[in-house]
Amino acid sequence: MYDLTNFTIQDMTRCGDALEHLGYKAKGVEELADSVVHYFYEHLIDRRTGEKSSALVRFFITYTYESLDEELRQLANMMSEGQRLTNTTSCLVLLATVGLQPEWNSIKRSKGHRVIPLVDKQTVDKHPMIAQLVYQFGIDIDKVLHPRPTLETELESKIFNVFHVPDALGSPHIPAQDEFVIPFGIKSALGFGSMLPTGNLFTVVIFSKTRVPRNTAEMFKYLALNTRMAVLPFVSKKIYINEKTVLDETERLWSIIATQTSLLSVYKKTAVNQSRRLESFSLKLKLSLAKFTKKAWLYISLITASACSLYVFYATHIEFMLHVAAIPLEILLGALLIERLLERKEKAEKFNQLMYIKSHLYRSEMRNFFVTNFSALKFPVITMSKIKNASLEELKHMRSDAEHLEYFSLDAMESVILEYVSVYHVFKDFMDRASTYGMDTLFQDMIYILHFIQDVKMFKQVNPDKPFIYEAQKHPFLMEKVRKILGDGTRKFLDYMIELKEKKPELFYDILTDYELSSRRMTR
Repeated sequence: MYDLTNFTIQDMTRCGDALEHLGYKAKGVEELADSVVHYFYEHLIDRRTGEKSSALVRFFITYTYESLDEELRQLANMMSEGQRLTNTTSCLVLLATVGLQPEWNSIKRSKGHRVIPLVDKQTVDKHPMIAQLVYQFGIDIDKVLHPRPTLETELESKIFNVFHVPDALGSPHIPAQDEFVIPFGIKSALGFGSMLPTGNLFTVVIFSKTRVPRNTAEMFKYLALNTRMAVLPFVSKKIYINEKTVLDETERLWSIIATQTSLLSVYKKTAVNQSRRLESFSLKLKLSLAKFTKKAWLYISLITASACSLYVFYATHIEFMLHVAAIPLEILLGALLIERLLERKEKAEKFNQLMYIKSHLYRSEMRNFFVTNFSALKFPVITMSKIKNASLEELKHMRSDAEHLEYFSLDAMESVILEYVSVYHVFKDFMDRASTYGMDTLFQDMIYILHFIQDVKMFKQVNPDKPFIYEAQKHPFLMEKVRKILGDGTRKFLDYMIELKEKKPELFYDILTDYELSSRRMTR
């Protein structure tokens, strides 16, 4: 059993193994899909109540219109609202479903979700949850609508990710609020999936009655790889080729190798992160022990004095000695309280100092950097004016949307990369301050960014006239790094704006006013 509010690495490993074993037992993709949705429905529980935490679990996969049976074709035509469907039109097909209501346990009784034709981007946008799912997966919508024979590229790119709506109530990405979210107490939506080498996209979507935190959602994208391993043997026809061309054994083997390589990479990263956390904890423990040792003589002296006074009291029954015994303990308690207060004060002062330093750097050195970045974004559409005038709740929605970013073009991404290079000294300054203040996570983040900037600098020294982004596109690992750097930069800016909005609203307003003016000047 798994608790989504406290989903551990051990749970991730156990669940991943179980998903792969379901693939060994299944005789077809429909049977596998049914096993997967039932597995999650039965095994996800609310630890507080012992009840199932899932209200509804579904498994979808894309097929071309020509691959559908006659019944599904008729349904697709009804759902198309008069738009012409061709043999190559991608359709999202509900393969398995299980949930609280009787009609949720039969794909034939599904209303409006059994088959959804994806004619074009405008059609996808009419289904907010599907559109957001594709965006958060980080897959170009064109690859879903018009799969192309780019087997090797798809495998190397390791397309797997999650769809996550942490707060379902009021979310525009789950429009069925009155008839679904509110009456059934849906707290979060979580989906995971992958693009197969045949061109099919599959996804498992879970609607949870318990809130799903971001760290749990992140672990589920690795379960997409285990599910991919289970699905691969049952999906063989290449849907991007008109003739009935099947995936040959060599291609299938490469697909399995690529998926296993991704899984190994996942576990390696997980082990490294765990090691860093343990090292950080060990260091903090050593520092705490060293600090305690320095003052141990004081603590021991006070406790000894109190113990001696108590001994005298028990020996002589002089009540005054009982009061004397309490004095050292009161001094000890006072010393500990004062020490804790001083530590909190010092921490608060450092936090405020770093916040003001950050605001200065953001307003001066990094202003063009962030303005350029947001101007280059195609999705989500975020402007400085929009951030400035947003409520706290709207800012948090922007931050949620920013889990997946889509830029207008590679050249737009290149302009942002060059801005990173221009503010190298700022990231170096942040790294130095993180080291001084003992902020391990910030220090590691800055090291990662500085290494990336150095990669760009070295490339530019040898190829001054060539865009770095086109070189990165040739190497999926490097492109993944680019997307992480650019994405983290956007998300951390929004995190900082939320922090300012909550704690320093005047500073928030001043910074955004500066940015707003800069944005207007740059667009003239």
